Amino acid sequence: MKCLKMIVRFLLITIAVSISSSTSVLAAEANIRVGLWTGQSSIMISANKVFSVKDPGTNDIFGKYNAGEKILVTQKNGRLYINNLPAKSMVLSVQAEGEDGRTEVNKKAYRGRILIKKAAEGMTVVNDLPLEQYLYSVVPEEMPSTWPAEALKAQAVAARSYALYSLNRHENEGFDVCALAHCQVYGGSNVENDIAKKAVDDTRGQVLVYAHKPIFAAFHASSGGNTENSEDIWGTYIPYLRSVKDYDRKSPAYHWTLQISPTDLSEKLRQYGYDIGNLQTVTLSGFGSGQSDRSENGAVKTVIFSGDKSIVKLTGSEVRRVMGLKSTKFAIDVIIPSPKKINVTIDQYSGYSKDIDVDLPDYKVPKMMTGAGNIHPITNRSGEVVEIEGYGSGHRVGMSQWGAKALSEQGYDYQAILYAYYSDVSIEDWY
Repeated sequence: MKCLKMIVRFLLITIAVSISSSTSVLAAEANIRVGLWTGQSSIMISANKVFSVKDPGTNDIFGKYNAGEKILVTQKNGRLYINNLPAKSMVLSVQAEGEDGRTEVNKKAYRGRILIKKAAEGMTVVNDLPLEQYLYSVVPEEMPSTWPAEALKAQAVAARSYALYSLNRHENEGFDVCALAHCQVYGGSNVENDIAKKAVDDTRGQVLVYAHKPIFAAFHASSGGNTENSEDIWGTYIPYLRSVKDYDRKSPAYHWTLQISPTDLSEKLRQYGYDIGNLQTVTLSGFGSGQSDRSENGAVKTVIFSGDKSIVKLTGSEVRRVMGLKSTKFAIDVIIPSPKKINVTIDQYSGYSKDIDVDLPDYKVPKMMTGAGNIHPITNRSGEVVEIEGYGSGHRVGMSQWGAKALSEQGYDYQAILYAYYSDVSIEDWY
């Protein structure tokens, strides 16, 4: 009997240690600091509930205000002012009372607290709030809430993982992440809705993990048939961001074209500091060429623009920025449009004629083939345009949102969707 008691006690201790070990790895939910604006000379503050302005370091209260009351915070002569009264602190904290309290900054409402920081070039405005509440705004900003629930859950997990990976990304500016597409789009509580909130709540704390750490869960709108390896877009090998097949054919950006005159193209280059003069040739290989100027999956690595003044070699990302392209998966041709109508003489005696619609194919200027790529010459013929044919929208690395939508419509759950786009990762409860 004594031996049996010792065995039971040992088992209970083992179970307790096991439970303790399994729960100890879970982190607490983090707060995230979202940079709303920088360089502000003045901002208008209000709230839907009673709100206070404090020094976040000492907790001294500078003022308490009624719901709907507006205050003006300014920075002048290196000091912060509240309604023209100087504040001793270099940082102000503003928060509305109660769980449903929302602080309004420049007519936008936010959960959590607002931090207003004095800076050399004007005030920095930061929203400090729990990560899950941050996601309530990010998910509907990044993906339409009318999309299937499993796609929205996949977006929630990806956004949560991305946020945790990106903590302190903008530390030198005094916050973790910005509110723009450079990080993740964040619009405050005004953009929240019950559908997106449910996707966040249903996946609470779940994170994509590689080597026991949250991953850089990059996502984009549409890849145009296949995603890219990270190194082919950003120059850095990331083991879980590998090229995979995409399912985004229903995306409006799956296939797109753009036409621009050689003169306008030269001007766009000049505006970005690349004054090549009048464009004479563009050097870029075609899809599937196997040339070194594009990735195996189609992304452009380099393009050469030659003019009568100079030559410039740009990366695909630089060309995308200059031209305002949807992605870096594109090809170039020089086109001379054919007439779409021809005038036909009906009666040679009266001179009566009629315009007839015709469907003549445009003339594609032949390329000059070289070992390094394809040279597209500009002929300066009337109506000539540079035609850019492309696929996908965004950087095309990681999860494709239109692909996630398609997979969810095929019956995939959010975990299967995430595993389809991120290689060798696991989904874990982080808190």
